[in-house]
Order: sequence, then structure tokens, then C-alpha cells
Amino acid sequence: MSLRSLLALVAAGLLLAQARGEDPVLVSITGPLVGRVGDRVSFEVELVNRSGQPLQRLRVIDYFDAGFHHDASASPIEQKGTIDLAPGTARRLTLDFLLDEPGRQCHRVAILDQSQRNLGGAQHCVEVAPNPTFVPPPAAPPSTVNVPEPPRFSPPAVTTPPPLAPPPASPLAAAPLAAAPLAAATPPATVPLATGAPAIELDLNGPAQVSAGDVVKYVAIIKNNGTAASQPVTLEFSWDQHLSPLEASDGYELAGSKVTWTIPALEPKGAQERQINLRAEAAPGTFRDSPPTRACVRAVLSGLAGGSLLADDACVGIASTTPRPRVRSPSEAGLRLTLADLDDPVRQGDATTLVCTVTNGGTLPSGPLDVVVMLPEGARMVGDPIPARVRVESSRVNFGSVASIPPGGRQAFEVSYRLASAGTGTASAILSGGELDGSLERNCQTTFLEP
Repeated sequence: MSLRSLLALVAAGLLLAQARGEDPVLVSITGPLVGRVGDRVSFEVELVNRSGQPLQRLRVIDYFDAGFHHDASASPIEQKGTIDLAPGTARRLTLDFLLDEPGRQCHRVAILDQSQRNLGGAQHCVEVAPNPTFVPPPAAPPSTVNVPEPPRFSPPAVTTPPPLAPPPASPLAAAPLAAAPLAAATPPATVPLATGAPAIELDLNGPAQVSAGDVVKYVAIIKNNGTAASQPVTLEFSWDQHLSPLEASDGYELAGSKVTWTIPALEPKGAQERQINLRAEAAPGTFRDSPPTRACVRAVLSGLAGGSLLADDACVGIASTTPRPRVRSPSEAGLRLTLADLDDPVRQGDATTLVCTVTNGGTLPSGPLDVVVMLPEGARMVGDPIPARVRVESSRVNFGSVASIPPGGRQAFEVSYRLASAGTGTASAILSGGELDGSLERNCQTTFLEP
């Protein structure tokens, strides 16, 4: 089935997701996988409302092993305040801990509503190495959070799995990218369980750098490193706005704007992979010499034992292929500049108004412009200029960065002034721009008469 056909099933996909009983809040945790006793570590928690309905007054609870030390309280702790999430929106939080015991230390984030109903959760573990020089801090005060205790997770048996046979090629419509550099490898996310149980691992791979218009291939590998068969789980792919989906491995469904698969049960040492191809596009207004546009793909594995989730992401730099426009002079760009006074001559003590007009007679937008009016020496500005937001330095009136003028458009600038003594005042206007080579200048003389 083509992706175009699947896009017509967005509403059906949402209803299917609800029917499967997915958690209303998708929770993913990003943070270090290893550390030493005495390290302070931070974890970024992302909450996504995939329920299709507004969720209000959500409570964020964190349960953590004894090897995590929080300055505020012992486990569990509740984030200050509550969170409201509109449908399809996300919220990010940061959790900070001190590692004060060696071994595998885990913490689990749970999202509760006001009725103590669990709406979602995720777990993250850190392998903590000993540090003989570390002095543990005083014990944190006991927690007063009134929440149910989450299920406990036991450490896995220490095993060395044999090398995996190459998995079968994914049946994709598009061929893999040639010579696309892979991003630096990151440790795969793993959910460990007790001895004699499955241990599921998720690893997402993709290129580190591509050009706009390229097809970008991402492959998620799901492995069972445990000693028992796993239960079926759900794999979900989501992507940033600068990536658009093209093809995916067979058997995928559309859930909202995300592609999902049901991964069958895996025997011990078994593996499955799923692939998606996306089109890369650079951000608007970027050129070949601009920094690459950063976009990320996220894989989330749900339906694991204990209600846990696994998440991994891979980010790519998208280089624009658009050449920077040739720098033009104001005349080549079709820009015209005029400067005129409304009253000439004027009596000493009276004021005249200068009108500066910029006209775009070209075929392209002018780009941002700078307009400066230089008043005669000894002149005194009267009233407010038009537009009024200016920067005045002595006799220099700077109208700042002027928005791009479309082809055939014009914009006027006005400023009034008077001279303290009779004579001739010569004012000037200067037009320049960041996308222009050079500037335009026009002068205007006004005669101030004796009283």
C-alpha cells in the first residue's frame, strides 16, 4: 500500500491505537547509560499526548533505586506542579540525580492523573562504576508522595550472546542509500528482566549527513538477548518536520502521523529489523554555505513487560543544495531612492518635512534593507518620524532593518526638522541591504529664510 493511501487512514489509525489500549501519554527518557559513583547526571523526559484528547493536571512521579540520590527527597519524588497537554503536543522535563552506589541503578517515570490512574511510563538504567574516593551525601528526607509503588525490575543474567546471523533484507520499495556515512554508534536501549526472561534491545541506525532531496534510510533492530521468548511488542517511528516519509517495511500501519509495526514474539537470541525511507529537505532560506539543517528520527518500542518503553533516536544534518543568490547592486535589483522636502523655502524657526521613498522596480523581493536619513549640521528633529521606531545618533536617523519590499512595492519614511539659523540645509538619505552590493544616496537642499 502506498503512503498516499495510508494518509487517508489517519483517523482510522487513531481509533485503532485507542482500541489496542496504548498508554495515552508516550514517555521517553534520554540520559547517560554509564557513570561513576559521585557523578551528577541529568535525564531528559519527553511526554507526548497521543490520546487524541486534552489531558489536564498530570502528575509526574519518579521512582528510583537506592543508588540514585536526589537532594529533595527519597524515592519516589513528584515534580512540582502539574502539566496540561493538548492533543498531539509534547512537553520536556529534566531530572537530576547524584550516583552514590555502584551497580545497575534504574529509575522509572510514571504519569498519573488526579485519580491515581497510570497514563504512561518509561524506565532508564545506568551502569555505575565504583569510586573509592567518593564520600556519600547525607540521606535525603523521606518522600511524602502518595502514589502506588511501581513493579520492581531485577537485573539480568550476565550472558555473552553469539554473533547474530544477518537478518533478512527488508522488503522496501526504495533501494538503500549508497555510501551514506552512519552516525556515531550509541549504546542500544535495553530492558533487562530477571534470569530466565526475555531481554529486549532496540538500536536505531541512520546517516549522519545527507543533501537536500536525498532519500534517508533508517533501520531499527530489535533483539532478544534474554533466555526466554518475548511477547509481541509495538515499534513506532516518528520524524521531524524536515523529513517526509516515502516507503517502509511491509506490515506497517499509520497511527496519527507516525508509522507503527507489530513485532512478533522473538525467541532467545532472535532479531527483527524494520526500515523506513524518508526524503530530506533543508530548512527554507538556507543555502549551500549555510549550516546543515538538523532533523531527527525516533524509534519507540512499547508493550514490554512491566509497561516499560524503549526509545532510541538518530539525527542527520541536511545540507542545502540551493546556491546563494548573486549579490546585486541596488540598481541591478531595480531599487530607486528619492528624497524631497515638503516645504521650501521655510522661515527660520519653522520646520520642513523630508520624505524618503524606496521603490522596488525589479522582479524579485528586495530582501531586508537599511534606510538612514542624515539631517543637516545644526538641525533639530521635530516630532516623531514615520515609522516611529528609529535610532537617533546626533544628526543620523536610522530606520533600522526594513522588511523586504516585493516587486512593484514601495515604502516611505518621513522626518521633520528645523534649523536654528538662516541658511541652506542639506539632508541626505542612504539605502543599503545585506543582500545588496553597495548603496544608493540622494540629497535634498532646503532654504531657511531670515524672520
